[in-house]
Amino acid sequence: MKDKIKGCLIGSAIGDGFGYPTEFMKIDEIKSKWGSNGLTEPIGDIIKVTDDTQMAIAVSKAVMNSYKTGDLIRDTFEKELIKKFVLWLNDNENNRAPGMTCLKSCENLEKGIKWEKATAKNSKGCGANMRVAPLGILKFKNKNITDAQIAKWTQFQSAITHAHPTALVASELTAIAIIKILEGIEPTDLINTLIEYSYSQKNTYHQNFLKNIWERAGVYDKLDFINRGWNECIEILKRVKEAAKLNDKKTDPCEYTGEGWIAEESLATALLCFLLYPNDSVQALIRAVNTKGDSDSIACITGALVGARNGLSSFPIDWVEKIEYQKELNEYISFVLNE
Repeated sequence: MKDKIKGCLIGSAIGDGFGYPTEFMKIDEIKSKWGSNGLTEPIGDIIKVTDDTQMAIAVSKAVMNSYKTGDLIRDTFEKELIKKFVLWLNDNENNRAPGMTCLKSCENLEKGIKWEKATAKNSKGCGANMRVAPLGILKFKNKNITDAQIAKWTQFQSAITHAHPTALVASELTAIAIIKILEGIEPTDLINTLIEYSYSQKNTYHQNFLKNIWERAGVYDKLDFINRGWNECIEILKRVKEAAKLNDKKTDPCEYTGEGWIAEESLATALLCFLLYPNDSVQALIRAVNTKGDSDSIACITGALVGARNGLSSFPIDWVEKIEYQKELNEYISFVLNE
């Protein structure tokens, strides 16, 4: 389990850095630059990551400062998330094509606007769920931590910047997928399990964490609000299920499940890459990186999924050694493992 927990978080960073150079590139542009097989390994003596990993580290630090005996203190977690997100906003290294929603919401937070109004009420960008791997692996710090707690925490960290219901739900599902894989689920059972889980969570609104953000969405009530997110995610999970049956390793997975700029698509396309190569972390990442979509975020989530299944040892050692932010990533891993 230790190797898989490490593999999940480090794998997400490797995928992020691996996919960074191909973000905003079309398939023919990728092949023109790197050959017919596309980009097949990370670039550089140091694998530079993007805002995906930087914000995941921000979440991890907020968790460490809010954790107490199997729980996150709600008000402390809120303050720490806001503090760490604003620090990220002003970091000199925040120059890796950060998402506009993350930037704008964090600028509002820096002005002292309460998060309920600072957040982007209509945004479901993948900035919401690209950063949740730290919360997925947190489940294994303490045997008493439940999926229900992870659900609240993942939705809340999304809500700080992305308040669209689908962003909230996709964030939760990303963490739940990580948890199910770490628990040893067979890849062939994963999508059905996530769909069943989604149906079971409809009509669940985490009032204590989310407050009344649903009121800004112009919907009938809070259950109407959150169920819109579940419905959209259920539909795209069904698309993943059908695409996975084809086992098409040649076609850009974005053609089946979307380009990944929005939260449910980044999860769906990462899930498809995982299902195409569940036992081969390297090939799964190569497939995720060589897409026309948001390649760093797709590969970031793919890396978390294959890392959770196959462990840190499934990635080439030189990739692991070259990844940026080693200290911060390993500090959180040690926290989760109680080392």
